[in-house]
Amino acid sequence: MATQPNLPALLQAIQTALGPAIAPSLTAASAGSDIFEAYVLSIILQAAGTEGATVGFRNVNGPATTIFTFRTSPGHIWWNNQPYTHAEIQFPNLPLLEAHTGVYVSGKSGLIHESDVLVLLSEEAQLARQNQVPPRSKRSILSAECKFYSAGLGISLARGFVGLCSDLSSRECFFITNISGVSVEKLLTHQRKKWQSSIQPNQAVAVDRLRNSVQDVFKDFRAMYRV
Repeated sequence: MATQPNLPALLQAIQTALGPAIAPSLTAASAGSDIFEAYVLSIILQAAGTEGATVGFRNVNGPATTIFTFRTSPGHIWWNNQPYTHAEIQFPNLPLLEAHTGVYVSGKSGLIHESDVLVLLSEEAQLARQNQVPPRSKRSILSAECKFYSAGLGISLARGFVGLCSDLSSRECFFITNISGVSVEKLLTHQRKKWQSSIQPNQAVAVDRLRNSVQDVFKDFRAMYRV
């Protein structure tokens, strides 16, 4: 079983992915779960860059400045009580994508769920902000459930994720954890769900495997929308 990640190491990996022009609002005093979600986002942004995308940053009210303001609790995509920041992912000649942490999304049932990390069409995100409604999961290409634990990854987490995926219409749903859990991994494998455990900077093989899986998502996106 992997050990608890060093939070400064996660923050350094996030900063590396964001680049020198913008810094994360999170610090070593922030909740580990918030830092972990940001770390997963950073891996997704690296995968997008490897697949040929340009990555930029924008606040809910306009262009980002020098701080990437992460959500520290779930919220609606249009909330502007803080200058919440998202990433813009632009592949040449393809629709613009946005990547968010901790936003609500509507499922097939009409129920609202939290997505720890969500990548969706910018057109849908803009519509949600304008109308102050949750974006529809069917307009997203990736949703990630991020679990940050020191031990005791219970089977109930996997069961909850299976239920969540049944209501979301995202093309790909990922269950991502910083540690391993045998029963969780068995259930998710049996249910043919995408999962990756031991995601932390000192576990290069696991991180590379997740990054490659996300690259496949972007590869399929490019194929679907290519003219």
